[in-house]
Amino acid sequence: MSQFRRLARSVALTYCLLFAAAGLAADNQCIECHANPDYFVENPKLYKYYQLWQGSPHERSAVTCDDCHGGKPKKASMTRAHVGVSPVSDPRSTLHFRNQPKTCGQCHHKVQSQFIRSKHYAELSGQRTAPTCTTCHSAMSHRPEFHLIVLNACRNCHGEGNSENLPLITPQAENLFHQLNILEGLLGWTRIHYETVGWPDASRERMQDLDARHDEILNWVHQFDLQATEAATRELLAELREIFDEARRVFEEREQD
Repeated sequence: MSQFRRLARSVALTYCLLFAAAGLAADNQCIECHANPDYFVENPKLYKYYQLWQGSPHERSAVTCDDCHGGKPKKASMTRAHVGVSPVSDPRSTLHFRNQPKTCGQCHHKVQSQFIRSKHYAELSGQRTAPTCTTCHSAMSHRPEFHLIVLNACRNCHGEGNSENLPLITPQAENLFHQLNILEGLLGWTRIHYETVGWPDASRERMQDLDARHDEILNWVHQFDLQATEAATRELLAELREIFDEARRVFEEREQD
């Protein structure tokens, strides 16, 4: 596929998503009501929540309030629209901290499949207080994967002097997220490099494999098996550095000619 066709397809897909989101918004009383600027004074928390939703991955994917909170988004009456909606503190709420893995897992299947294997999920299932989806990822964040947010969540429970004598894994987690940041940067560089040199040989297939392995590692993070995740990260980093070193060697040889 030519670069122009790929660009055209990408633009078309973006417009489809935007029009889909616009269509939902036009028929969704949740959005119509919560966008009211009067909330800035009457209920600043609701106003801020709506503002955060705008531009978030959820909005870009046309995921609206009712998809997670429930309710009847086509009802103009506030009372009727909120039928079935419970406060998140209520165990019946779809967004109660124990119910979040099931609710979020409706879309985030791969992440859920890893999380349910974790000790955190076992604690939740045992009716104990434990980290859940929004402990680490703000649902309305424009960067829900932002490493500093997740790392701060680790510190809250596994930091020095924690009340339950939990393992002090924060330094290990910090190192892992540092490596993941490097990994993401090298992946971006590798893609640009292959595009620049015209995708030689089997480089497209290799790039697809590298991306797939990166996605798999990000899913593994949700098992909280730091040792296994670190090993997979080191392996992928080593391969990306080989590509980088080879590209630099070729460039230096050309400069000497």
